[in-house]
Amino acid sequence: MSHKSTHLENTRCIFYMVVAMAGFAIEDAIIKQLSNSMPIPQILILIGAGGLIAFLLAASYQRIPLMSAEIRNPWFLIRSLCELAAAISFVTAIVHGSLSISSAIIQATPLVVVVGGAFVLKQRVSSLKWVLVLIGFVGVLLVTQPGLEGFKPATLFAVAAVFFLAIRDIITRSISASIPVITISFWAFVASLSAGIITVPFFEPFQLPSSKDVLLVTASVCTASLAYCAVVLATRAGEISVVAPFRYTRLLFALGLSVVFFDENINALMLLGCAFIAASGVLMLAVTQRQ
Repeated sequence: MSHKSTHLENTRCIFYMVVAMAGFAIEDAIIKQLSNSMPIPQILILIGAGGLIAFLLAASYQRIPLMSAEIRNPWFLIRSLCELAAAISFVTAIVHGSLSISSAIIQATPLVVVVGGAFVLKQRVSSLKWVLVLIGFVGVLLVTQPGLEGFKPATLFAVAAVFFLAIRDIITRSISASIPVITISFWAFVASLSAGIITVPFFEPFQLPSSKDVLLVTASVCTASLAYCAVVLATRAGEISVVAPFRYTRLLFALGLSVVFFDENINALMLLGCAFIAASGVLMLAVTQRQ
């Protein structure tokens, strides 16, 4: 592939990545808005069912199997359980806490994956990577600001979500690469649906959705499905060292939505923490690519 064609391919994939991150940020904002009129389990069930149906139709159209020997692998089941726990944790964080703070914390997932890789998979981690992990965690502390007036305990659910997502990503490395993305996405929405069903007894009764709620749920499902497809397109063709750093644009979209629609206060420490998390993640990727 020529230099020019590679540049064009990377540019196209960067566009897909930015679209995907905008989609995920919008989905999070819609979920937070829906929480004003319905409990968390109902949100998870409606979005999970909608996404499940969408990817079921996609799998049927493309004749992609949703059940196979790889899916029956115990590690895939554990991965799905981590997806389920992460969904409960993150949705709780953005509903009862801050959208901007939760979105910033979730960006620390790759750093926790590095730590998990060192202790679980016995991967060698250089001194520079450990320094970057430390910088990232300092960023998380600056964002959450424990002990300060602006601290919200619900933010800790976002921290829990990071650990569940990190375990999911570590397990993903051990499952078959032949499992189609549509199949994995389908089971991710099954996990969301299951998370909603499991948490029903712990929340208030379901509410009859208004026409506005139905539109918001539909928009959330469509946005999430588009984002999933866009992130796959972004990561399959472009150079990972060029495209992956644009994952952090999700943080910019989340900050903007938080201020405009939810009147959240963003202070200097939070912005500094966001910069620490994003910088450590980008540098971690650069160091990994050079090794």
